[in-house]
Amino acid sequence: MAVVRWTAQAREDLRAIRAYFARESPRYAAVLEDALIEVTQRLEVFPRTGRVVPELGDEAMRELLHRQYRIVYVLVDDETVDVLTVFHSARPFG
Repeated sequence: MAVVRWTAQAREDLRAIRAYFARESPRYAAVLEDALIEVTQRLEVFPRTGRVVPELGDEAMRELLHRQYRIVYVLVDDETVDVLTVFHSARPFG
């Protein structure tokens, strides 16, 4: 079973997403944040479940998609996954 670690950048991304939606709907903001976190929990069992980030083509750099968000992570080794960033898919990567 892999350990999923959230980097400071990824945690800040989540805070920013929640803050943005909380202005209109604190409840939706909390639900969205929880859903984004929950999506990454499958990485504990299936760390390669996400697709390779198309812009990079590196097998270790992968992403999960949830609604309009991209959750980019790196396979550190067979037992560790680092979530690097979470961003809206309308934004370019990089």
